[in-house]
Amino acid sequence: MSQTQSVNQSNGRKVMAVASWAIGVIFLLLGLLGAIADPQAGSIILGLGLLLGGLAILPPFVRRARERLPFMKPFWVPPLLSFIVLFATMLVSAPLLAAADAASPEGQARIEAQKVADAEKRVTEIAEIEALIAVGTVESTRQALSKLGAGRFKDDVAEGGGLRDLLERANTAAEVAKVRGEANGYMARLNEALPKVEAIFTGRPETELAIAANLETMDATARLLGDGEKFADDAEVRPLMNKLRQTLSQKQIAAFPHMRSGYGTIKDAAVWENDMDITVQGGGNRTIRFIAGIFAANRNIAEFERTVRPMLSQLRYKRTQYEWYRGSEYTYYTLETPADGEIGYWTGSNFTPVPPVP
Repeated sequence: MSQTQSVNQSNGRKVMAVASWAIGVIFLLLGLLGAIADPQAGSIILGLGLLLGGLAILPPFVRRARERLPFMKPFWVPPLLSFIVLFATMLVSAPLLAAADAASPEGQARIEAQKVADAEKRVTEIAEIEALIAVGTVESTRQALSKLGAGRFKDDVAEGGGLRDLLERANTAAEVAKVRGEANGYMARLNEALPKVEAIFTGRPETELAIAANLETMDATARLLGDGEKFADDAEVRPLMNKLRQTLSQKQIAAFPHMRSGYGTIKDAAVWENDMDITVQGGGNRTIRFIAGIFAANRNIAEFERTVRPMLSQLRYKRTQYEWYRGSEYTYYTLETPADGEIGYWTGSNFTPVPPVP
């Protein structure tokens, strides 16, 4: 071992000895002063623990212990033993000190003051919950139920508890708020749909795109009105539904005859090169005629009808007629389509009516 290492070890032992003396003396003094100043069961035990912890780390005690007890020889054993003694005495003395404090006049006064503070806090919290229920929004009732769900109210909101009625009122208010929120959201959708319905083109369309836009608006609005069945009794929703329904029906009555006529003209121009003529006739333009040589064969008629039936149904034609030349014998199909003013939506060739709210 070098001289430098020997000096370093000597200095380290001196530092540890000084630290052990300082810590041990401090523990001894604290233990004596604590036990003398407050001679309660818990204080005496804690004082004894400090005394023992201090002795366990004092150099004279450590030297003697190491002479008699081999397990004390490692340098880390005395500090660990001191810590174990202190920790054990703290565990034992803590409940005793707490009980003694609670039994003292000062402790009783603190307990009574805390009870008063808890009672005042409870009154304040219940008043806050009442106010949140009175506001009646989804968020406020959610907050009210959250406060009532806190652990301190567990027994109060149980069956037969003092706040059970408050909990039931909060649940009722939350349900009402939820329905009201859904109704408000539905009214917003109705208000958004009205300008779109008012913008439905009622003139003669010149493109299929214009026809498709009208049909899409009509279908979406009918589905929206169908969604409102559960709000039919709501005094705020009902007038908006009736207004939207009336506007849509009027627009359909005005638009469909022109849409059928325009559709026939557009398609006639598109199939002219294929030697086919398409004309629209009848009251309200509800009969569409297809004239071409291919319709001399019944198979061609049936296949063509299956292809065009969904679109013709949505345009609410009443009859399709097939001729293989003008004035020839013809085959016709009757389409079971609703009146122009009837509200509903289509799934393929199937129409689902949306009746007015009762």
